[in-house]
Amino acid sequence: MSTLSLIGLLSTLIRLLEILFIARFIAQIFDGAGSNPITRFLIEVTEPMLRPVRRIIPSAGGLDFSPMIVLFGLVFLQNVLARSL
Repeated sequence: MSTLSLIGLLSTLIRLLEILFIARFIAQIFDGAGSNPITRFLIEVTEPMLRPVRRIIPSAGGLDFSPMIVLFGLVFLQNVLARSL
């Protein structure tokens, strides 16, 4: 596998993760309890990435900034990969 195709694959994976995090955010606005199967799926898929960030940065006054931090990290990584192409 060439380096170019590996970077393209990583870029696609990062874009998919970004979409999943945004979808989780929107789903939790409408289904805060997580009773919908789609919302539960989005939580189960994205939670493993959020857990380590939550250990480092605890919630502040009931607000959880970990999804925003992970999403910013993904966007940063996407930009780094795009520049390497």
